[in-house]
Amino acid sequence: NVDLTLLRSSMNEGFLIGSTDLIGSLIGYRKNREECAAMRRQMFISAIQKVRKEFRRNRVQTFMDLATDRETLDLLARKQREEAQSPLEQEHVVTWVKKHVVKLGKKMLKRMNNSRKKWKGTDVEGPPVQSFRESAFVLFGVFFTMLTVLKVQNAISNADKTFAFKGGGTWAGTLCVIFALTPAPVGQPRQIFAAQLWNVLVGLVLRRIPTGSQQDFMAWDSASFGLPLIWKESLAVAIGVAGQAKLGILHPPAAGLSYMFVSKEELSWATISTLYLLDVIVVALSVLILNLSEAKQYPLFWFGFEWENTGRNWHLPWRRKLVPLENSVVNNGDDRNV
Repeated sequence: NVDLTLLRSSMNEGFLIGSTDLIGSLIGYRKNREECAAMRRQMFISAIQKVRKEFRRNRVQTFMDLATDRETLDLLARKQREEAQSPLEQEHVVTWVKKHVVKLGKKMLKRMNNSRKKWKGTDVEGPPVQSFRESAFVLFGVFFTMLTVLKVQNAISNADKTFAFKGGGTWAGTLCVIFALTPAPVGQPRQIFAAQLWNVLVGLVLRRIPTGSQQDFMAWDSASFGLPLIWKESLAVAIGVAGQAKLGILHPPAAGLSYMFVSKEELSWATISTLYLLDVIVVALSVLILNLSEAKQYPLFWFGFEWENTGRNWHLPWRRKLVPLENSVVNNGDDRNV
């Protein structure tokens, strides 16, 4: 049943009238829009017809006419040669070169000025001193490990000269990093083995380059063939250090191996076995001695596959977990020794 009173009410009548006006305005707008579109279409067609009439009257040359007209092509080629040889073009080149030279000079001056400001350094404090107890522990560990390495090194040298390797300075630097900077990534086993192998390979490969003479830094002996020895030594150290940085296997004491293997002919592939045997001794003794301390733990990682590399994490189920110290407590998410 329909309520006629509500149907005929002023509110309903106003709604119906407004709806009718809206529908009518939409229809009227659509009609005018179609008329405008038809007018634009007609204007476009008229413009095309005018262009066609102009082409038919030969008042405007087509692209085909320009491409096949010999005189027009010769004229364009002559103008191009004149522009290439004109003083204005040369002045434009000179201006361009001058602009870029000035820009480069300003950039170099800015770089030099920034470099000068860095000379004064920052207010960062140096590394903290260690206690007498910690220093005594480092003294004992380094002395015992270095004594063992030198003993084994001399025994191998006396037994067979082919495997002899006199490189005590290499393990001196390694022991400094391991015992004095135990948490440093550069002293972990992966860094030691990988960095030493890389530098040994660099030295052996660059040794294959013929050695020309023993001239000084910039002297070049034209009578001999090959690179001066000092150039090969410098190049070996440079490639060794840069390669460590690129591969993420930094271990500073290993950089000296590239210099030793490129300059000493008695060092060969057989020496690598002695080198790695002594490395194993150094790492094994460091693990045994350092983990006796309540404040030190070594190593922090063996292979480092859990490190983030190019956005990916390598998680291996068999990798070694860090063993928390007995005297460490968790306080607000931080590990602090007490």
